Amino acid sequence: MNQLDPRVTIAWRITGLIFALPATAIIGLIEGLVRAPVGVRLFAPGVIAGLVALFLVGFSLLWPGLSYRFWRWQVEADRVLIQRGVVWRSRSLIPRVRIQHVDTRSSPLQRWLGLNSLVIYTAGTRGADAEIPGLAADDAERLREELARLEELDDRA
Repeated sequence: MNQLDPRVTIAWRITGLIFALPATAIIGLIEGLVRAPVGVRLFAPGVIAGLVALFLVGFSLLWPGLSYRFWRWQVEADRVLIQRGVVWRSRSLIPRVRIQHVDTRSSPLQRWLGLNSLVIYTAGTRGADAEIPGLAADDAERLREELARLEELDDRA
């Protein structure tokens, strides 16, 4: 089975850190607002916000490596297999005949790192699309064309 591009961990870490900053600021603001009007004297003001920051930064740095370790995908002649999950594991088998179309998508951060996500849209209502994040841009385009070509062959038959 194929792994994602290792650069995806950088994107995931940066995204986590971008979330951690405002979350920590909000917790610090709440801590200050609760303390000020009520006159509550905390043993050490800012400790709660500091602990939240420490947890979020640690999580943002460690979790992407674990996620990357368990992300796998494979395109076979009759299906696409995606498996992922650190704690809750998921394994999706997408029959090729159910694929309706395939897109590539990238955020500014992914483009900066040379990455794309491949989005597979399928027929059906539950889980009607699947995404393979963190592919090298060239690989994502090649894979999109390959899946589209396979579907064109099915349409001619």
